[in-house]
Amino acid sequence: MPQRTIDQASVTYFIQSRPAPSAPWQKPDLRATWASKNKALEQLAMRRERQPNWEHRLMQRTITVTDEPVPENPHERPQRRR
Repeated sequence: MPQRTIDQASVTYFIQSRPAPSAPWQKPDLRATWASKNKALEQLAMRRERQPNWEHRLMQRTITVTDEPVPENPHERPQRRR
């Protein structure tokens, strides 16, 4: 049976903000993501200029894809690599 493979699919960056250190981080606008870290850092600097009294941080999201064989027999257990 073929082995399980894990490939890095993508890395994106986004910004999280909050009005005060005791406040929870706001959920990011998922449409505002960047593949380039440099572009995301530019956007972070602009956000800090627009909202200087808020706390902002750059976040990285890594999405991976796992391909593994699926047993055709429902009683067969999938093989796992260790």
